[in-house]
Amino acid sequence: MSMPDREAKHWGGVARGWSDKGYANELLGEQKRKTYIDLITRWTKITPGQKILKTDLFAEAFSVEQFLFDAIPAKSDVIGIDVAFEIVAAAKSQAQNRGMDAGGYICCDVKKLPLRDNSIDLIISDSTLDHFPTESEIITALKELGRVLADGGTLILTIDNKANLTYPPYFIIRLWMKLGLSPYLIGRTLSLSRLRRALAEIGLDVEDNTAILHYPHPDGLVRWLERSLRSLSRGRLDGAIRKGLAGLNRLEGSKIKYLTGRYLAIKAVKRRAT
Repeated sequence: MSMPDREAKHWGGVARGWSDKGYANELLGEQKRKTYIDLITRWTKITPGQKILKTDLFAEAFSVEQFLFDAIPAKSDVIGIDVAFEIVAAAKSQAQNRGMDAGGYICCDVKKLPLRDNSIDLIISDSTLDHFPTESEIITALKELGRVLADGGTLILTIDNKANLTYPPYFIIRLWMKLGLSPYLIGRTLSLSRLRRALAEIGLDVEDNTAILHYPHPDGLVRWLERSLRSLSRGRLDGAIRKGLAGLNRLEGSKIKYLTGRYLAIKAVKRRAT
């Protein structure tokens, strides 16, 4: 079985057995939506006629954490991709329920996109590439995203932040997955310096970078705390929880943001051909 086939089988199985138990955190999802919408608003201006690529559709299919339907105007030309047919189908259904055009949602591998060179104006890749088991696969995917991005086009990318103080050695992550403590594959990631070099090598200049969503990796403790507090207080602590999450998010403006941020966030622009 080829690597793309194994990935499709894995994520298809995750989709078929998916349950929100342990992951349906309304307030954390709300915080994530706000954070991503703010990031997109800060780093780009979406205009009519732009062709936009979203690199996976898991959140749009299943999660309260999705932001695409809120961040992108309904009539935008969006291509949404995922390696698993089941996820694409579920995302299309959710999009249609929200009045969004899902005609551009397709099943394919981000490492081998069925798209023309220089055909995409804006790529949004939110914690997609950190589900690959090797760094070389991340680099392959970055090269492919660079290939389809138009000259002067923008890539907004987030990826697990290995500089986070709570980011464990990868052998612990492998053990965690082997014990069934993760519902899906947690892959490798790149440091900020390595990511910047990789992007520069494929002709993308990093114009801005930051760290977002300031809580531990993995986020199981935060999710458990939210659910427990909301259950015990019957929602009366929702306001306090929101304020707490917002307070943590303000660490993005601090000198220690790369030690506390869950994800690295990069804005890169493709150099224009000379």
